[in-house]
Amino acid sequence: MKKIYLIRHAESEANAAFDLDNPTYYYDAIITKKGELQALNTREKLNNINFDTYICSPLTRTLQTFSLIFPEKKPFIEPLIREHLFHSCDVGRQPAILKKEFKLFNFSNLNKYWWNNDIPINQKKIVKENFNDIKKRLDKFKLWLNGNESKTIALVSHGTFLSQITGYMLENCEHFIWEY
Repeated sequence: MKKIYLIRHAESEANAAFDLDNPTYYYDAIITKKGELQALNTREKLNNINFDTYICSPLTRTLQTFSLIFPEKKPFIEPLIREHLFHSCDVGRQPAILKKEFKLFNFSNLNKYWWNNDIPINQKKIVKENFNDIKKRLDKFKLWLNGNESKTIALVSHGTFLSQITGYMLENCEHFIWEY
């Protein structure tokens, strides 16, 4: 049995906003100062756990959160665990752009338009997913987990994606232990 620590990202500019899409768009939202403090607090809580695998969504708020919680680790970047594409903050960036900001991370498994199911698109267009789409991604991720021998996993992802597992929306930087 695997013990997977599901960690929701720290507070982002989009989480702090009253209106996610108007008048400001928060494409691939970054974390706030409050979010930075949340991540550092979570680092203290998880500091003594010996994880054998680290997994992170490719959206910037999760990459920033991961970098603060696990500063010496390199995650496997997994687009299947990205957020439900519904708002501007859920629109990602291409791997070459992410690599410039997160130099130590490996984005080689990402396709150019990973946030849009690899379909080329105007990068500022929001093509909303339905809940069936997110469930399909979770099923694919479970298949990946079944083929992975890791036992203690840290996974940094998003509220709506993680709620498909937990049954509720985690708070920013809250973690939930999923025995799978």
